[in-house]
Amino acid sequence: MSRHVHIDALGRIPSGTAIITLAICGPRGGMRAVEDISIDEAEKMVTQLQAAVAHVRAGAAIAPVDRYMQDVIDRLADPGLALDPSFRSWCAGNHGLLSPRQAAERWCCWHVA
Repeated sequence: MSRHVHIDALGRIPSGTAIITLAICGPRGGMRAVEDISIDEAEKMVTQLQAAVAHVRAGAAIAPVDRYMQDVIDRLADPGLALDPSFRSWCAGNHGLLSPRQAAERWCCWHVA
C-alpha cells in the first residue's frame, strides 16, 4: 500500500511559530490534510516514519508470488499492472510454471489477442 506525502507550505505564522502543511494522499487517491503542524510535530512524524520504514525493511519478507509479479511488471515496464486484478490473478496462476521473461512475453500475446 503506498501513500504520497506532499509538502504544500513551510512558513511562519505571526507568533513566530514555524508551520508545515502536508497533504497525504492514500493508495486509492483519497487525500487527508494535516495542516499547521509545528516543527516539533513534524520531527515526531519523521521519526515515526523512519521507524516504520526500518521495521518494514527488517521484517518484510516479500511473498514469492509478489516478487514474481514484480519481476514480470519490471520486464513489461508497466507499473500500473500491479493494480490490475486480472494480471495479478494471471501471475498467481503462472508462478512456478513460467519464468518472469516467459510470463511477460505471454502476457503481451494474451493481452493483445
